[in-house]
Amino acid sequence: MNRLGTIGKVLQLKESREEEIECEVRALRNAVGADQARLCILENSYMDTLEVFSRKQREGRLAPHEMGIYYSYFFHLNKAMEVKKAEIARALSELDARQGALVAAHKETRVVESLKDRRSREYEKEDARRERKEMDFISSTRRVER
Repeated sequence: MNRLGTIGKVLQLKESREEEIECEVRALRNAVGADQARLCILENSYMDTLEVFSRKQREGRLAPHEMGIYYSYFFHLNKAMEVKKAEIARALSELDARQGALVAAHKETRVVESLKDRRSREYEKEDARRERKEMDFISSTRRVER
């Protein structure tokens, strides 16, 4: 039974590690989702401003000093979008790595579970065998006494 207890503790460790990695994966997914939402906001802002800029330019209502302001704003929005895309790419690669680690941890947990099940069945068989021996011994001693 001592082996079974040790295997049980190893299984608990494996399960807690799997849960820990699962929480990390969930947090990374949330971070990627938040970054993608921020990127979408930046893209929408860029497109809306570009539309206003184009409309003003077509209508001839764009003052010369405004053109520099718009170009500077476009430059900064574009730079922010590139930075956000790079952050998303890094987070996605980290997410892939953590998901791989989660799969590996899940496999390890299942291996330890199957080992524990096998040891448990062996222990039950051995226990049943010992019990049968005791019952056989008791029945044989009763027969001898009669």
